[in-house]
Amino acid sequence: MQGSILIVEDKADIRLSLQFLLKNHGFTIFQSSSLDCAAKQLNAHDIDIVLLDMNYEFDTTSGDEGLAFLSQYASQSSATFIAMTAWSSVELAVEAMQRGATDFFAKPWDNHAVVMMVKKHLGLKQIAAKQQPASPQQTTAKIAPNAEPADALLWLSPTMQALKSQLDRIAKTKANIMLRGENGTGKSQIASYIHQQSNITGNFVSTNMAAIPESLFESEMFGHVKGAFTDAKQDRQGRFSMAEQGTLFLDEVGTLTEPQQAKLLRVLETGEYEAVGSSKTQHASCRIISATNADLESQQQVSQFRSDLYFRLNTMEFEIPPLRLRRTEIIPLADFFIQKHATAYELDVKPLSHAAQARLQSYAFPGNIRELSHMMERAILLCDGTEIEESALSLKSVATTEQSESKMMTLDQAEQKLIKMALCQCHDNVEDAAVLLGISKSALYRRLDKFDIKTR
Repeated sequence: MQGSILIVEDKADIRLSLQFLLKNHGFTIFQSSSLDCAAKQLNAHDIDIVLLDMNYEFDTTSGDEGLAFLSQYASQSSATFIAMTAWSSVELAVEAMQRGATDFFAKPWDNHAVVMMVKKHLGLKQIAAKQQPASPQQTTAKIAPNAEPADALLWLSPTMQALKSQLDRIAKTKANIMLRGENGTGKSQIASYIHQQSNITGNFVSTNMAAIPESLFESEMFGHVKGAFTDAKQDRQGRFSMAEQGTLFLDEVGTLTEPQQAKLLRVLETGEYEAVGSSKTQHASCRIISATNADLESQQQVSQFRSDLYFRLNTMEFEIPPLRLRRTEIIPLADFFIQKHATAYELDVKPLSHAAQARLQSYAFPGNIRELSHMMERAILLCDGTEIEESALSLKSVATTEQSESKMMTLDQAEQKLIKMALCQCHDNVEDAAVLLGISKSALYRRLDKFDIKTR
């Protein structure tokens, strides 16, 4: 794990000890012997964590100098402040926290504890950075030759096993596929899985359509030649070219504007496009997999999404169920993410307590798999015991979405709704729908007759 640490301490031997300790773990170290020097270092460098001694030459016991420094700089700086003093007391620790310190340790310190504390707070900063909205100028293409190891865990529930059997059949074809579902359900991983199961030999190119500014759409998707516009200092390869003989994954396709939709439709209809600034027509030769959480049917009704583009994209359409409907996957996925994040932060792998597992199983997971990953990342960083307790999960609510939605339904209404959802997801294949619902085919036929539900 990388990070920059500023050690603010007036005693040279203590600064040197901390420098050796932390530098051996790969951190970049800056030092300051005074608070004035520390202020200059904060302005001159991108500091992640400040280890701040609380006492200096004017007063060696009260901590007033360190507290004054915290009051002035903690709220202004993006750095995390950790207070340290040889005169540890509950009152000083509380006051330091109130002035902006995030953590506190006493001198002499335990080397392992200090390193773990630093890694924990660096990890929390990284989580916060990940959750910031992506800048439109950030790169949006990603070539992924291999899927994440977690992909194997996507297929543990009967619901996902039924979906996998359909995807395995379709993957061998070149049909365009649209993946529908809530944010964080694993659409990107499933798109990568489809590419792996296909006979396609080219790259898997992932593109976040929501992150492409409209003015750069043609350049990003089709490329440009040198001199095409002011900043075009060299030729640039577009996404269609990068995905030649491969798969182009268009994530967040529901965010496309009307002009962007028209430009994309032309390529899908004719297979032809031109790089910006070039008159040479190129031919697209890639499979399209798109994904969205938007209600495209409603958008079509109000002319926000073109019907002709929709039908070009969804030759085959699959709904990815939310994590709350795939509860057998929750604990195995949680264990996988604990292992993954503990390894990344060089921390011990700790198991979930029985109480924590029960809370996870009852939680609605509005953010789905992505939320579970972030939750386990925070938990492994904040866990001080031998197990991850439910208090470390930071759950917002234990009420599941299904419970809140079912309050206004009779049992028959809820049963009809589930049957129709299963049939829709399985394209009216009764056998697959029965597997999805966990009942026999004959039991499903009886219910279809009972509720007068027709299939194609």
